[in-house]
Amino acid sequence: METTVFVDRIIDILRTVNSQVKAGENRYTLTDEQFDTINQTQDLATVQQYLLAYGIPPYLIDKALDENQSMADVTGSGYDFSLQQAYNEFGGITPGTSPIGVTASYVSPRGDAASEYYTENDLVDDFAGMGEESIAGIQASLINAGLLETDAGFIAGDWGPTTQRAFSYILGMANRRGVTTQERETGSAWRSALSEFEQNPLPKYPDAEAYLPPDFDSVANSITTMFRRGVNRDPQPYELKLLANTLYSEAQQAYQQSVDLNQATQQQDVSAGGLLAGQYGNYSKENVQAKIDAEGLTQIDPLAGAQFRFEEIIADEKGRLGENVDSRRSRALMLNSLNQRPN
Repeated sequence: METTVFVDRIIDILRTVNSQVKAGENRYTLTDEQFDTINQTQDLATVQQYLLAYGIPPYLIDKALDENQSMADVTGSGYDFSLQQAYNEFGGITPGTSPIGVTASYVSPRGDAASEYYTENDLVDDFAGMGEESIAGIQASLINAGLLETDAGFIAGDWGPTTQRAFSYILGMANRRGVTTQERETGSAWRSALSEFEQNPLPKYPDAEAYLPPDFDSVANSITTMFRRGVNRDPQPYELKLLANTLYSEAQQAYQQSVDLNQATQQQDVSAGGLLAGQYGNYSKENVQAKIDAEGLTQIDPLAGAQFRFEEIIADEKGRLGENVDSRRSRALMLNSLNQRPN
């Protein structure tokens, strides 16, 4: 199936599913960025991986892949996706026998000899009984592949639902490539798929917001207020420009420092031993503190930086004004004492 055809089919299916969603139920949506990503991806298997990562359930992807069903039948008014979802979630259709990531009629590119597909039953039966270290090793690889988050609510060394859901992407890839009897027995099919995922992890979009410079009007008002309070006048144009540039520079440095510290929280390589030892719960905090200590980082306050520069600019002027102010105040105190007025 052509990638463009598949994308068109999955979008039609998602549109139909969302039209059947009842009040209070979640809809399946894609952001503009996510849609652009899948629309620009040429490889069909990679598009499916993205969709799974974006929370699109496997049974909808399977429907889009099934060329034996026309879109008119799949998206017609007589097809109830909510019922299909219930069957898939609660085992209403031949529990556990459905192949993962492909349809029952799928023919692998390697032919009938490679059609020993992993099923939902295999996802549990073949892996839940592994030793704790072996399961932790798979979990570590899933984390490094971008399929499992360290805070996803799983127990290291336990083949729980969260780990199963992440690993289903691996078995889906293995099935799409085809699995022989020997590969099933040795585990080479899923190991190869897991290794490729780990070497080519799904991209993560940064959480940090884009840098937005301070509003110029707000900056100008703050600087004007400094001058009026400090020397009882408005700033000269060159003074306004100088302090504004200082504030912008400090704000950008504060943002970049925040980004650098955020990157320090990202663990690159997770290990089975580390998971079992519980090393990753506080890993990010330790990494950030180590970076702060090593580089001697301190908080950056843009407004404080601008204030410091302002004090340098007006130091002489403020000194002259201060003498005049003290003289006027001394004279006022003398007159007040003579006239017995309160100070």
